[in-house]
Amino acid sequence: MTIDGSQFFGPWEEVVETWSDWSDAVDLIERVAGSGQQLAWRGVANASYSLHSSLYRRLASPGKLPEEKDLVRFEERLLRTARAAWRFDQMPAMELLAHVQHFGGPTRLLDVTFSPLIALWFAVEERLDPDGRPAADTDGRLIAFNVTGRSVELDAVWGGRDLPWATKDPSEWRRGLPYIWRPPSYNERIPAQNSAFLVGGVPMFGAGDNSKYYRKGRGAASSPGFWRIAEVRQATSINTRLNTLKRTAIEGVTPATYTVRITAAAKREIRRRLETTHGLSVASIYPDLYGFATRGAVHP
Repeated sequence: MTIDGSQFFGPWEEVVETWSDWSDAVDLIERVAGSGQQLAWRGVANASYSLHSSLYRRLASPGKLPEEKDLVRFEERLLRTARAAWRFDQMPAMELLAHVQHFGGPTRLLDVTFSPLIALWFAVEERLDPDGRPAADTDGRLIAFNVTGRSVELDAVWGGRDLPWATKDPSEWRRGLPYIWRPPSYNERIPAQNSAFLVGGVPMFGAGDNSKYYRKGRGAASSPGFWRIAEVRQATSINTRLNTLKRTAIEGVTPATYTVRITAAAKREIRRRLETTHGLSVASIYPDLYGFATRGAVHP
C-alpha cells in the first residue's frame, strides 16, 4: 500500500475554506498546544505531499526507502567533498548543511518557520507551470510542530566538524521527536522567513512505539489500528506525534503535531489578504537576488 500525505495527515486535519477559518484554526492550535509552548510551522502547496527531506527523497528509489545509515553515508561524503575540493574547511557540519539547503542541495534538514503567517504563505503560494504561467491551485497543507524543549545551538556537540547525530543512540535519535535549530542569519531569507530547521533521524519503532501512529484519532470507534513503520516512512522522514484539534481535553499534555488543510478554492483570497494586510509577497519572502532571478524574473 502506498501512503501519501493526505492519507497520513488527513484523519487528523482541520479544513480551512476561508480566511476566518484560518484565524480560528491557528487560535485553536495555540490553545490546544498550551500556554508557553513553542510551535514551528511548515506550509506546503499540495496537501498530498509527504513530509520528506530533500535528502530522503534523493536517496529513495521505487520500492525502497533509505535507511539512517544511507543518509549518514551521503552526509559524510558531502562534508569530505566540501572540505577537500571546495576548501570550506572552516565551517561546522551544521553550518555547511544549512548553506547546502539554502542553495537547493539535498540535506536532511526540513525548513520550518516560527511564523504561522509565513507558513500559510507557502501553503497557498501560487505555483507556475514549466512555461511560467500560473498553475491550477490544489489543496495545501500546514503542519504545526510543538518543539518545546527540543532546541539546539551550535555548542560543542552540535557545532563541531562531525555530524552531531552520527554516533547518537538510535533509540533516542530515531525514536524521539525531531530537534529544532534556529540558524544565524547566513542570508537575507532566514530573517525574512523567520526560518528554522527541523532535524531528526529516520523513524524506527521499538516495542510498542507505533502506538503514537494511529491511523485515525485515538479512541475513534472506526479506528483501524496503527500505521506500520514502512507506511510511516512513506509519509514522513522524521517522527511526529499527530493529534486532533477536536480533543481539547488533552491541552498541553504532550508535544504534539497538528495539521490544517487549506482548500484550493480558498487560496486566491488568502493570498490577497496575506499581501494586502500583512505585506507578504514573493519579494518579501525571497528578498535576495537569487530569489529575484529564480522567482521574480520568471513571472514579472
